[in-house]
Amino acid sequence: MKQQAINPSMAKYVLFFVLGLFLLGPCTTNQLREATAVSYPKLFPYSKTILEIEANAKVSQRRLDDPRPNIILILTDDQPYHTIQYMPTVRDILMKKGVNFENGYVTTPLCCPSRASILSGQYAHNHQVYTNRMPLGGAEKFDDSKSFAIWLQEAGYQTAYLGKYLNGYEDITPLGYVPPGWDEWNAFLSNKVIEDEGNSQYYFNFSMSANGVTVNYPASKDNFSADVITKQALSFIYDSRESPFFMLVAYYNPHSPYMWADRHDDQFRARGELQATPYSAPNFMEDDVSDKPLYLQTLHRPSVEKIDESYRQILRSLLSVDDGVASILDALQKMGLGENTIIIYLSDNGLTVGNHRLGLAKNCAYDECVRIPFIIYAPDIFDARIDSHLVANIDLAPTFAELAGVSIPDYVDGTSLWSLLNNKDTAWRDAILIEHWPTEEGVGSKIPQFYAVRTVEWKYVEYSTGETELFDLKNDPYELQNVTNISEYANIKVELKKKLDELKEE
Repeated sequence: MKQQAINPSMAKYVLFFVLGLFLLGPCTTNQLREATAVSYPKLFPYSKTILEIEANAKVSQRRLDDPRPNIILILTDDQPYHTIQYMPTVRDILMKKGVNFENGYVTTPLCCPSRASILSGQYAHNHQVYTNRMPLGGAEKFDDSKSFAIWLQEAGYQTAYLGKYLNGYEDITPLGYVPPGWDEWNAFLSNKVIEDEGNSQYYFNFSMSANGVTVNYPASKDNFSADVITKQALSFIYDSRESPFFMLVAYYNPHSPYMWADRHDDQFRARGELQATPYSAPNFMEDDVSDKPLYLQTLHRPSVEKIDESYRQILRSLLSVDDGVASILDALQKMGLGENTIIIYLSDNGLTVGNHRLGLAKNCAYDECVRIPFIIYAPDIFDARIDSHLVANIDLAPTFAELAGVSIPDYVDGTSLWSLLNNKDTAWRDAILIEHWPTEEGVGSKIPQFYAVRTVEWKYVEYSTGETELFDLKNDPYELQNVTNISEYANIKVELKKKLDELKEE
């Protein structure tokens, strides 16, 4: 194709534009992105995929007369908080008609410790699963006799765990071990060959423990793991429809390597209806991190292009989870279970997307790592609202106990959300604890051990290196300015340190 020459009369304007970019050296990446944002054509319509099973039979009146609700916990893996806006079903149904806790947090921003906190209701310093691998963490380290599944099973609930369990699960003997409390067990078994090749791990060509028996799922279009889990969830709902049931649906999505179902290949590309401009936030690739801990100052600066590519992949990966949510809602409606089922949606931790130059990372003390989607959907039980109270993953176990009508063990650190769900004016906590131990590899291995206290308006962090961070979240929600050494904040720092020390002793 013949190239078109630049009109000489326009040459000076091109030169001025280039010079302008040079002179705007301090201009942030975000400002440049805003100036070059493009809109994409909508060529193909997007429609959610509803996976169905034979579900013609409505539940009996006897089941409907039972006051105990069904409970479904839908858990994603490494989901950045803001990405829920690109999940049509989660956004337009769960969020709009549910209780959306905008201050939902994990107490340890890493998969295995966070999941152990969900199952036990304990802070990591109490359940002592500190990382993803032995000797500090992993499935072998977790005392599964403290799982809420046991309480629910003893209360007459049918229970199911589907999908990703705790990291290192396949190292427990015998292979495919079924933890106590679960009537139906379908958990991923790590494929070491696939891991070593840096391949898709739990997305394609994976194995599962089906109630202790290893079942292989060879790579195929029909064996995308999120769809396999969704189908298992639908079968469990159908089989358990006449009893109160609890089901934990633990998708691997959108964890690295951010795989997606083939049907979503067009989305977030120029030819698809669903679009997203490159992620941009005020702290994206933060220019000046001289006020931040040394580990952050010395980290290799990530590639913006790689972040942009991975971000689109994350959004595609989440669409099969959204399809799963839609399929579960459809099945509940067909069986007449919609009115007595509570759905909880959250992630095991957040993920940075270039925030503070962290690339795609967890483990950090910043909100991008610890803040998660935290939605409770039960429109026939709780009025829809956006709620600003501080809630955490440790609150789920006691909530499930109260819903099932069983006693909450003394060792639980969390607080049942039941009273708060029913009355937004309920007296509630004013702070939560966040903690981290260096991991065996990756960015998490470079982040020193820390303890942090998070209130609605403040965050204070103490690192094992002696470094501290203090953020005024009301005026600086993106944590750009560490005010720990500014004298006017000395009193609030003292107050937060006292609160942090109290939380560490709980």
